[in-house]
Amino acid sequence: MEYRHKESPQPKKFKTRASAGKDRLTVFCNSERVVLADFLEKKTINNQRYIETLTALKRRIEPTGIRNETLPQHDNARTHTSAATRDAIQRLDFSVLPHPP
Repeated sequence: MEYRHKESPQPKKFKTRASAGKDRLTVFCNSERVVLADFLEKKTINNQRYIETLTALKRRIEPTGIRNETLPQHDNARTHTSAATRDAIQRLDFSVLPHPP
């Protein structure tokens, strides 16, 4: 509730619009080059989609021999902390670099 004088005009209410959506770009790189750039148009990233991205990263780096240098850095997002993602990271033989506080 708000106090106003009798002759004061009513406050205007703004109409909200639905978001147009966002495009996402996930980039994996090392000190020399971009290893994988995964573009996702106007969709949410779920566990299955993130595991597909990690599998594509594994296929991309296997022939180059830079597997031991690959350390994905994760925060506490649901796609990073789910049991399915952790199992996939173990299966793909990646080590995860923890996110600094």
